[in-house]
Amino acid sequence: MRGILGGMKLQPVAVCILCFALLIPAARAGQTELGEAALHQALLDRGTSLRLMCVAAHPDDEDGATLALYRKRHGYKTIAVIATRGEGGQNEIGPELYNELGVIRTHEMMRAAQVTGAELHFLNLPEFGFSKSPDETFAVWGREETVRRLVRVIRLTRPDVIISNHGMMKDHGHHQAIGLALQEAFDAAGDPARFPELAVEGLEPWQPQRLYLRSWEPVAGAATVDPNVLDPILGKTYAEIAAQALSEHFSQGMGFFIDRYLSGSIRAHYVRVKERLPSDATGEILDASRGALFEGIRNRPSASGPSPANALRAELRLSAQADDRSAVPGQPITITAAVTDFGTREAQGAVLRVEARPWFGAGAPEPQKVSLDAQGHATAAFTMVIPATAPLTVPGAEHLFDAHFLEPVFDVVAEVATGTQTLELRLPMTIDIAPPVEVTFADAPYLVRKGADANCTFNVVLTNHSPGPRAGAVVFSMAPGFLPDTQRAEYAFAAEGEQRVIPVTAVVGENLEPRDYLLNAMIEGETEPHIATARLVDVKVPEGISVGVIQSYDDTFLNTLERMHIAHQALTLEDFTPARLDAFSTIIVDIRAYLVRPDLVANNEALLDYAKRGGSLLVMYQKTEEWKPEYAPFPIQLSRNRVTREDATVTLLAPEHPVFTHPNTITDEDWSGWIQERGLYFPAEWDPQYTPLITCADPGEEIPPGSLLHAKTGEGDYVYVALGLYRQLRELHPGALRLFANLLALGEPRTP
Repeated sequence: MRGILGGMKLQPVAVCILCFALLIPAARAGQTELGEAALHQALLDRGTSLRLMCVAAHPDDEDGATLALYRKRHGYKTIAVIATRGEGGQNEIGPELYNELGVIRTHEMMRAAQVTGAELHFLNLPEFGFSKSPDETFAVWGREETVRRLVRVIRLTRPDVIISNHGMMKDHGHHQAIGLALQEAFDAAGDPARFPELAVEGLEPWQPQRLYLRSWEPVAGAATVDPNVLDPILGKTYAEIAAQALSEHFSQGMGFFIDRYLSGSIRAHYVRVKERLPSDATGEILDASRGALFEGIRNRPSASGPSPANALRAELRLSAQADDRSAVPGQPITITAAVTDFGTREAQGAVLRVEARPWFGAGAPEPQKVSLDAQGHATAAFTMVIPATAPLTVPGAEHLFDAHFLEPVFDVVAEVATGTQTLELRLPMTIDIAPPVEVTFADAPYLVRKGADANCTFNVVLTNHSPGPRAGAVVFSMAPGFLPDTQRAEYAFAAEGEQRVIPVTAVVGENLEPRDYLLNAMIEGETEPHIATARLVDVKVPEGISVGVIQSYDDTFLNTLERMHIAHQALTLEDFTPARLDAFSTIIVDIRAYLVRPDLVANNEALLDYAKRGGSLLVMYQKTEEWKPEYAPFPIQLSRNRVTREDATVTLLAPEHPVFTHPNTITDEDWSGWIQERGLYFPAEWDPQYTPLITCADPGEEIPPGSLLHAKTGEGDYVYVALGLYRQLRELHPGALRLFANLLALGEPRTP
């Protein structure tokens, strides 16, 4: 299993077996749309019950254009199935990684699905970073478990046609694995002998009729989907709708792909790889005008949905609001539901009710019959108590892989009488469930330097989620060797949302061995402790240095310098002058800073001059398309080379170089226990002025040794670091801390 799985950022697959269905229902007529758009969708929905499923590995991998076209042009129910939460990727909008990033990407994917109109499900397979093969991926996911989760969601949603962007090319190992598992799941879903345990959930075998895998180039016999068709009601092409959905994936930087969709040139070519047409099917046989993917498949008329006559006379919206969107177990909450007729006032009355999802366990309040006023509006209020057993969703990073995470807990239902027919509107509601008092640790884990730090301060943050005043106490305990200055602290909150920071300073015992030491904080009366780690590390820090950081969207290097008690400053536009730059012995260019810092690009020459005058310039990894060879003092050409195995062998090419000897001696042990990867976007070509310092590669591969390059430039130093150092530093990996200290030491004041 990849290193990150052992770093408590992901739940093991075995824990997640029953925790993978997140359902975000698609928009229905009269809820998120009104007028002609709602009427048009209602009429389309009435005409068919055919279903299209798109399976993708990560958030943003779904074919949003095809999903939007089949939903909004043909009225088919569309389903997006995403294998992971995306927690192992990069974050272009902030410092959050791992489970915190997974929460962000879950919300982004939910918003994107709302744009395309797709029902959304996650498989909750762990996202452990880039993988180069399906075998490597299945070693983490488990092939049988991956197939089982796909079969479950197929039997749950019963699609007629399944598509995937994955499986026709050799790319990301997660993509390849999903393509392979999906082909097996297509057959297994209809086989009663496969996964019979799913019948306990009421999920009987279901055989989809077709499976298509996408080819990114035209292929003879492929079904081609052209999304560059204008929707006459929405006034957008389906490609433009897909671009809008992609724009919701803020953390992924989708500008390039958005531009492709907006160019009008993108098309999807799907190759049919499996087909199981039923011999006894009834209904109209569809032709290509109803969608190439469904050509020859029999249409099954829908038995639900508003009739055209009533849809023409009524345009309805159901809305609801809870008086507290972050409740605690045992708390009463009130949901106010409202139904509005925006049409010709044909709605005569309505019955409003609130239903709790069966797993949530809340009692259902009595339905209420309401009459619409002259403005076509009616409301009703429902009060219920959050069950004491309600599963927590706050903080999100701790509950990302829990069952029902971010799943709606209530359905607000309106049965509206219009003429001779009653229309049912259903609105799902999601409410966060929080502990009465949330306990977190600011800036954890905590670094303690052996022989240098006599004490360590833990900042414990308490947040009141209770609806009103709350008082109590929090108690602390530490591992032997750390003596906290307090073992109990009282708190008192006047209102919900208030926070309090309690600093706990612990004296560090002498002669402690380097390892992790734990601090426990527990709300008095509760049984679950909250744990923070103090990591005692033997690392020597260069003396007399001052570091400037050209920060990107991440904060790891600034935080690490703070933890190491090294003088530092974040640089701004005003700092690109010789006088200000020369005040620093070392300047760090943060990961992908050339993407997000236009002032860096404009003043890059000033940095190169700084190095020539004797400064030390450390440039962390940049992405291929964001880099120009002339940004370096001597040309460096980046590539897509990467080493995804965090345990890949590292060989020192210049073992006597100061980067490996001063002030810390770097040994083989310092490369052990890295997480996620060795590095990415390695230089493939560089000027002879550079000295490659290490070589590493994934098993069976050979790549140029460009992951750590050093060059003298004038009186100073230039170092390009393509290693994933920031991921290791934020976890306080001892070897990474020692390597980082040695890199900083290149800027130590030189003795004349």
